[in-house]
Amino acid sequence: IIAGFGRVGETVAALMEAHAIRYVAIDDDPDRVAELRRRGKPVYWGDITRIEMLRRLHLDSARALVVTMNDRRAADRLVKAARGERADLLIVARARDAVHAAHLYRVGATDAVPETIEASLQLSEAVLVDIGVPMGPVIVSIHEQRAAFQAEIRALAPHARIRVFGRRRLRDARPAKTETR
Repeated sequence: IIAGFGRVGETVAALMEAHAIRYVAIDDDPDRVAELRRRGKPVYWGDITRIEMLRRLHLDSARALVVTMNDRRAADRLVKAARGERADLLIVARARDAVHAAHLYRVGATDAVPETIEASLQLSEAVLVDIGVPMGPVIVSIHEQRAAFQAEIRALAPHARIRVFGRRRLRDARPAKTETR
């Protein structure tokens, strides 16, 4: 389920489509929803922060909820409501900054992505590579800086369960093979 189908939600959807992942999206702008539906997108109009809407979208069987909404209060309500419905749900939420990310972790997000931090990391990567710093060291420093930001967020939400920003590699996700003799 993608909550909010502005630029961020549309980008998430495009990448899901590229990987053949089915999704359903909801937005509160009826004109935008009508246009997107004419283009064949599975986008519906409504207030996703209402628990009835979450249930209508089959939150009980959703693999994940991606909260891309620009409205901080609505995003907070949605994360809290969704977590209340499903303790096991993967909830990835857009956060304004580190303080908002810490708040989202406290109310139940599995992962909170601070847009200011990610934008600054992308800008840094672009300028460093474009002025001639080799890509390898740049990527390492970007990952190190992301980890430092995450440590700051952890300090703001010491009792929240925060997933590490670094993603598992495919080989790490597969069960280990056991030898038979």
